[in-house]
Amino acid sequence: MDIKILAIIPARSGSKGIINKNIKLLNNKPLLLWTVDAVKKAKLEKCLIILSTDSDKYAEIGSKAGLQVPFLRPVECAGDNVSAVQVAEHALQWFKNEYAYYPEQLMWLQPTSPFRSSSIIRQAIDMLDSQEVDSVITCKEIYRNLSTLFTCNDGYLQSLSNSDHGVHTNRQEIKPLLTPNGAMYLCETAVFLEKKTFYGKQVTPLIMNSINSLDIDTETDWAMAEAFIQAGLIDMEGVHG
Repeated sequence: MDIKILAIIPARSGSKGIINKNIKLLNNKPLLLWTVDAVKKAKLEKCLIILSTDSDKYAEIGSKAGLQVPFLRPVECAGDNVSAVQVAEHALQWFKNEYAYYPEQLMWLQPTSPFRSSSIIRQAIDMLDSQEVDSVITCKEIYRNLSTLFTCNDGYLQSLSNSDHGVHTNRQEIKPLLTPNGAMYLCETAVFLEKKTFYGKQVTPLIMNSINSLDIDTETDWAMAEAFIQAGLIDMEGVHG
């Protein structure tokens, strides 16, 4: 059976903010396994899920969880400054060498977004298959008007809107801005290879709420994740089952 989707879970070792963040226990389970469980529970057809890591220890954890770990990243794909695009290109080249073709779609699932549910993963696939788009990016809403966002020039605030109409803060009157939350990038492989980005020519957002959008980068983020779980704000069946 041909593989339609290559799903990459990137888990580099050497995190500076939280040591060994990707395998640190969150609710008694290594962080990266939250993503593993969610994508496996999504039961995607014709999908190959691989772990891209530079660590033997991470590879062992991934293998025990049922992931394929077909390689360890080379040095040029393992440093602090290596981009997601470089890591994805490396995985795609491995796939091409192994199967003699490219998968139709490419999915990128960062372990630092543990509360991304299996239903969100399935929804993204449905959107890419049914709509006239070539990329689906998970996003969260920011209820801010550009007049309330500033740069600081010479010690003074300057509104990004360059508006003379004052600062507008009434949430009911503001059309929310959207920002990618890092939980998932899904795109047509041909577009990714052409543009060297997950953002295709026609990108549609898949909006997640602020809690499920949590991206763990710092100790504060980690504390928030634990607090969300303890407060019963996470659908454990959706992301932890």
